[in-house]
Amino acid sequence: MAFDFQRRVKRIFGEDALDWFHKSYILDWQVPIRSILLVAWFIIRYIKNFMHVTERSFSADDPLISHPHRKNQVSSAFNQFIAFIVPSALVFCVGCLKKSLMDIHHGIVGLLATRSLATLVIDFLKNRVGRLRPDFLARCKWNEALQACAGKPQDIIDGRKSFPSGHSATAWSGMFYASLFIAGQTAAWCFQTRSSPGILSSRLVRLVLTLAPMTWALHVALSRMEDYRHHKEDVIIGSIIGVLSAWIGYHIFWPNPCSVSTFKFESASQPRSLYVELDENNSERVEFELAPVDEGTNAV
Repeated sequence: MAFDFQRRVKRIFGEDALDWFHKSYILDWQVPIRSILLVAWFIIRYIKNFMHVTERSFSADDPLISHPHRKNQVSSAFNQFIAFIVPSALVFCVGCLKKSLMDIHHGIVGLLATRSLATLVIDFLKNRVGRLRPDFLARCKWNEALQACAGKPQDIIDGRKSFPSGHSATAWSGMFYASLFIAGQTAAWCFQTRSSPGILSSRLVRLVLTLAPMTWALHVALSRMEDYRHHKEDVIIGSIIGVLSAWIGYHIFWPNPCSVSTFKFESASQPRSLYVELDENNSERVEFELAPVDEGTNAV
């Protein structure tokens, strides 16, 4: 039954359709899962107020933290949803058009690695740095008689997590990953390549397609300052963390979209074959390689 299923899949998607279903990828599947579980653990500790957040001293007259408390233009849940669903849908559609399960697998796992890395870095820095948000005093509700904050404890704790911006990191990690994926499929960022016939023959069209996802990330980042949830430094660093996470997550599973060697034999980049498998005599290396796909063949 399993063999018949594999034959059907390979008949539809090609002989390499199930190359990703390999024991060497188990750790790659586990890394995002472990990261997600770790983040869930952080959330549980936060809800129970067991997580230690650095408590900085402050002045009730500090203008930098005296801004009003406003409603988010972009909620955290919606931002998380967009940052995951947009690149995921893009990867899935391209993989179906190319009839490549390898593309879908590498695209999704790379995205999970990107999001996990960004989330872990942001959560660590937020609690370690403990910078006060621009609207901290509005959350604090300073009581002169008590000489202490009288606001809701949860709002006060969250008010101490300004640096860096989690919204910005989330948006940029997902959207920049989408941009990298589009660039890898269109060679938009490799200006030495020749254009193929069709609508994507226009270099300007291809460039605009890669920039489109980043407009959402830019909107989210700017809204965090407009809503007085973050200082400009928080947004800048959060955005950089998101971009670097996407760059790392993408390049683990895909070749450089800016390199001409990536598109030497194909008009679109192909996912990396990451691992080496030995034959039954443990002598000949076959099928997988730990190297970029830049020669058109799997050299060892």
